[in-house]
Amino acid sequence: MDFRNKLKTRLYVAVIYMALGVLMIVGTFAVKTDNSFISTFGFALVVMGAVRIRNYRRITKDEESLRKQEIAETDERNLAIIHKARSAAFAAYFLLSGTAVIVLSLFERHEAAKWLAYPVLLLALLYWGFYWWYQKKL
Repeated sequence: MDFRNKLKTRLYVAVIYMALGVLMIVGTFAVKTDNSFISTFGFALVVMGAVRIRNYRRITKDEESLRKQEIAETDERNLAIIHKARSAAFAAYFLLSGTAVIVLSLFERHEAAKWLAYPVLLLALLYWGFYWWYQKKL
């Protein structure tokens, strides 16, 4: 994929983030719900989308910044750092969430443990599914 197309795809994703955020905020007020989590999450999506759009504009304003960004994203050292950080974050999330499920179960907070266990299970299934996919594909 061409680097400009990759950046354009990121721009579209940022616009989708913002649209979802606005829908969450408007939906919270339209339904007149007392759930401030939804509107706060929506606001975070709007901010995240705005920052990504700002970054897109900054990168694409001239050829030099575009070239520097492309080099930064294709540099082997940066790619290795990204993969190690992603792997460490995955392992930490898995370990901390699994420990929290056990602790919550010991304190008989079974409902909270169950809701925390679902994303851990989903993440494990996704990991093994992608592992199998890439093992066959690569």
